[in-house]
Amino acid sequence: MSVAKEKMTFADLESLICDADNMVDVLMDLLERHFGVVPDGRNYVLTQTEGNRLFFVASTAATMSMKAKKAYFEAVEGNVS
Repeated sequence: MSVAKEKMTFADLESLICDADNMVDVLMDLLERHFGVVPDGRNYVLTQTEGNRLFFVASTAATMSMKAKKAYFEAVEGNVS
């Protein structure tokens, strides 16, 4: 007996978008805390270029997540033209 998959509705996206936004916030906090300052006498495993790319990707993900969250709430409130 197969169980029909439930369709995800527009309203179901709220928790996913908010969770993604929260996860990106945690990622950015960890990156800033661990890679924002060069440790005394220790080396990072990542090269500078890799670190720069990691920061770029995380920052871009944060921006995209915030835009998605904003668009969702605007749509829910009927503010989208």
